Amino acid sequence: MKEIRNYFIGDYLAGETDILKRANIVLVCNTLLLCVGILLVFFLIYLVRGFHLQLLKSIGILTLFVSCLFYMKIFKRVRLIGHVVILISFTNIQLNTFIVFHNINMFAAFVAVLNIIFTFHVLGRRAGLIYAGLHFVGFLTFLIISSFRIIEPRDPLHELTPMEGIVSFALVFAITTYLIYNYHQVFQVARKSLSQTVEELRHAKELAEEMNRLKSNFLSNMSHEIRTPINGILGISQVIEMETDDPRIKEYIQLQKKSGKRLLDTINSILNLSRVEAAKDQLKLAVVDVSKLVGENVHSLGEMARNKGIQLKLIPHKEMLACLSDETMLYQVVGNIIGNAVKFTEEGEVIVDVHRCTSDAKWICIQVKDTGIGISKDFLPKVFNPFEQESTGHSRGYEGTGLGLSISKKYIEMLGGEITVESEKNKGSIFEVRLPIYVKQ
Repeated sequence: MKEIRNYFIGDYLAGETDILKRANIVLVCNTLLLCVGILLVFFLIYLVRGFHLQLLKSIGILTLFVSCLFYMKIFKRVRLIGHVVILISFTNIQLNTFIVFHNINMFAAFVAVLNIIFTFHVLGRRAGLIYAGLHFVGFLTFLIISSFRIIEPRDPLHELTPMEGIVSFALVFAITTYLIYNYHQVFQVARKSLSQTVEELRHAKELAEEMNRLKSNFLSNMSHEIRTPINGILGISQVIEMETDDPRIKEYIQLQKKSGKRLLDTINSILNLSRVEAAKDQLKLAVVDVSKLVGENVHSLGEMARNKGIQLKLIPHKEMLACLSDETMLYQVVGNIIGNAVKFTEEGEVIVDVHRCTSDAKWICIQVKDTGIGISKDFLPKVFNPFEQESTGHSRGYEGTGLGLSISKKYIEMLGGEITVESEKNKGSIFEVRLPIYVKQ
C-alpha cells in the first residue's frame, strides 16, 4: 500500500511544505486506493452473480478512479479530484437507488454520510454544504416518487447475500473510520502547530520586553554620563559670564549656554521616552487640581508669549476640577502642549480652556487652541509618532526633537485619558486632553 501510494503522490508530497495540505493529499490518495480495492471486490461479486448492469457500472467507476490517481501523479492537484470522487459516488448512489435496487438502504445512507464527511474535510465548508444538500434532494426525490408508486419494487435477484452485505458494510465502515481518524490527526497537527506558534510568540514577546528593558537601562546610563559633563560645561559658562566684561566673550558664552541647554533638553526628552513603559508601575497617583495645574503652566509660559507678541489666555472653570493623576507627569504634558502652541504661533493668540466635557460630564477637557501654522492633513496621522516632524532637514523653521507630543500621548494614556488634535494648515490647531474626573468616595 505504501509503495503504491509513493508511486502516485511521492513527488507531489516532496514539493509541498504545508502540513495540512500534505495531509489532504494523502487522504485523497488513500481514499482512491481503498475505493479501487472495494470496486475490485464488487467486480468479482457481480461477475460471479451475473449482475451485468452492476458489472458495467463498476468497470466505469473503476476506470475513473484509476484515472484520478494518474491525474494526481501528473498534474499534482487534489481539489478537482475531490469533486470528481464525490460526483462519482453521488451518481452511483442515485443509480442504485432509482434503477438497480429501487430502495434507500442502509448502505446508500452510509455512503452518503461518508461523502459528506469527505467533502467537508477536503473541499471545505461551502462545498460540503452544497453536496450535503445534493444528497438530501436525491433521497427526498426518491421518497416522493415512491409515494406515488411510480417506481416498481426492486428485483429480488439484485439483492446481495448476507455475506456480500457484510463485506460491503465492513469496507465502507473502514473508509469512514479512516476519514475520521485522518481528520483527528490533522486536527492534532494543527493544534500542535498552533501551540508551537503561541510558544514562539510568547518567547519573542519576552525577548522584546528584555531588549526594551536593556534599551531603557542603556539610555538611562548614557544620558547620565552625558548630562553630567554638560551640566559642568553650563556651570563653568555661567561662572565665566559673571567674571568677564568682554562683550565678545559674553556673546560666545550665551551661544554656548543656548546650545548646551538645547542638547540637555534633547537628552531629557529621549530619557523620558525610554522611561515611559517603565513608569507604568511607578505612577505616583494623587488627587490633582487640574485648573490650578494648568494655570501654573500658563503663568510660566506667559513671558515666552509676550516676547513673541501674542496673547496667551486662560479660561478656568468656575469650580474645582480634580483628577487622579501623577502631578509631575500631567504638568509636563500640559506644558508640552501649551509650549508647542506658543512656539508655533507667530501672531494671534493661544487660548487654554479647562471645562467639563460636553459629550460626557464625567471627563475633564483641557483644550488648547492656537492661531499658529497648523498641521497638514497628510502629517496629522503622524503627529504623535516619536521623532516625527513636519519640517525636516535644512528647511526646519523650529527647533525640537519631535518627542514632546509622543511622550505626552503615552503619559495621558497611562493616566487613563486620551489626547486628540484637530488642525488646518496655516489656520491653527486645537489639542484636547481628556481625563476622568475624580469623585471622592
